[in-house]
Amino acid sequence: MSKDNPVESLNEIKSMMQRTSKFTSISGWSGVWVGVVGMISAWIAYLFILTDLVNYRGVEKVLITSEIDIKIMILGIITLIIACTGGFYFMIRKSAKDGTKFINPVTKRILRKFLFVLVVGGIVGLIFINNLSFAYVAPTTLLFYGLSLYTVERDTIIEIKYLAICEIILGLLAFYFIFNGLLFWFVGFGILHVIFGLWMVRKYDYKA
Repeated sequence: MSKDNPVESLNEIKSMMQRTSKFTSISGWSGVWVGVVGMISAWIAYLFILTDLVNYRGVEKVLITSEIDIKIMILGIITLIIACTGGFYFMIRKSAKDGTKFINPVTKRILRKFLFVLVVGGIVGLIFINNLSFAYVAPTTLLFYGLSLYTVERDTIIEIKYLAICEIILGLLAFYFIFNGLLFWFVGFGILHVIFGLWMVRKYDYKA
């Protein structure tokens, strides 16, 4: 801390307070990784169910079978594991680069708030699957994911708020255009994350 320059000292104090009250080590590459994984997953799901089971023009056919149910659930679990593994890797690497600990009281608080809403959304999605209403799963996951992000927007960078709002809007639109859920899923978890990630890379990861 500089004793001769009060402005510099105040900036140092402000930066220190921000690091201890907010999680700012979000890597743009995490968003890109999650987006790419999301797009691949959506495409695989498309191959699994679209041709025979769901008509995106709005005509309902058989929504799901036990075999497709199992395949989609396995795909969802694998997608979650791969996306989280890569996402956490890039964030941990950025935390080390920033000289901060990844696991701290702030990240613990964020995870508690984020996971609470996300788990509730997952339960709702499972209820839809159990009741053979697979068309509602994609809108539900998008909506609750957006809500999860919105609950932690004050604990991290402001751009998370914009991503949250976009995901919530996409989730609501997916409920309205119910038989286009997979398309909205592709956009929300895939394309939107890639765009967001590249924005973060340019703004933060390459920041001098």
